[in-house]
Amino acid sequence: MTYSKSKTETVANHLKTRFMEGHVEGHEIVVALISMVKAEKIQLHEVASILRAVFFDQPQGMWVALEKANTLMDDQLIDSILQEVNEQV
Repeated sequence: MTYSKSKTETVANHLKTRFMEGHVEGHEIVVALISMVKAEKIQLHEVASILRAVFFDQPQGMWVALEKANTLMDDQLIDSILQEVNEQV
């Protein structure tokens, strides 16, 4: 079941705050969002709007985060993250 629009906005605001405070890097946000898509918590089309919110509509910041995440992750990584989360629940 996917999150409601307000819950998705809450996720975007939380990630933006964590990013601005330096607690997470851009590529970590991308990995988290892709994991949420695979877990069916958000829709793929919502990823772009969340990234726009986190990166203040700056395409260059989004691009850097997406490129770095692309070099670091694959489906196996996402699946292992989801499995680990499920084991902790």
